[in-house]
Amino acid sequence: MSDSFRVEQDAESRSCVVRLKGDLDMAMVPELRKGLESALEASCANVVLDLAEVTYADSSALGLLVWLDHRLGPVSGRLVLAGANRDVTRILELSGLVGVAANVAMSSSVVAALEGLDLPDEPAEMMWHQLIDLTPEIGSLGAVREEVCELVAPLGFPDSALFDIKVALGEALANAVRHGAPQAGESKVRVEVLGYPDRVVLEVMDNGTRFDGTHAGSDDLYAPGGRGIMFMQALMDRVDYDDSPLGGTLVRMTKHRPGIR
Repeated sequence: MSDSFRVEQDAESRSCVVRLKGDLDMAMVPELRKGLESALEASCANVVLDLAEVTYADSSALGLLVWLDHRLGPVSGRLVLAGANRDVTRILELSGLVGVAANVAMSSSVVAALEGLDLPDEPAEMMWHQLIDLTPEIGSLGAVREEVCELVAPLGFPDSALFDIKVALGEALANAVRHGAPQAGESKVRVEVLGYPDRVVLEVMDNGTRFDGTHAGSDDLYAPGGRGIMFMQALMDRVDYDDSPLGGTLVRMTKHRPGIR
């Protein structure tokens, strides 16, 4: 194995943790891609790139990330970029990959990334829940975002995770207000916040046209090709779609609680 990277298997989450060191550039990328290809062929479904010791990244690195995104898509896998320093984070932000590539997310550390990937399908017994019915108007969204963050803050989320939750919730609410109106009658939007020992779940419901998360092949922001949907997928551990009890779409977003694995 190269001195510049090491691939480790995490059986619990079917993940590969790739420990990188030094410059993620055209000298490292070809060999790294071969190592990743071998890991993916050995049934690795998720990839966590440990960027904590990466000091440089260029367009070769971005090409690798695009390739990984395409490789993981068919198996519903995730690529998590963990622990990047300020300079590498800036390159990633300039690329626009996070928030656009459907399977790419960022995390503060490898530990936090694996906690999110390891979440069981079914949570433990619910501790509490809160329903919020809101007027489906753009002007009401800011107050709802703040109210939800106040509800989940006692669960121990760091400021960065609270911001992720706020942005993802904001995108789901904006979609419900813009695209969740019924053909006739009054629009309804509801948020349910559910607290569990290992996670928080946000459910945003509307009474508009049913959306199941499949590609609509349009420029509609409520299609998975829309930027808002990409933000939700990048910022939360899971995003699912279901029938809303109000008659339209229910978007369910899950974020793991830190330090619980």
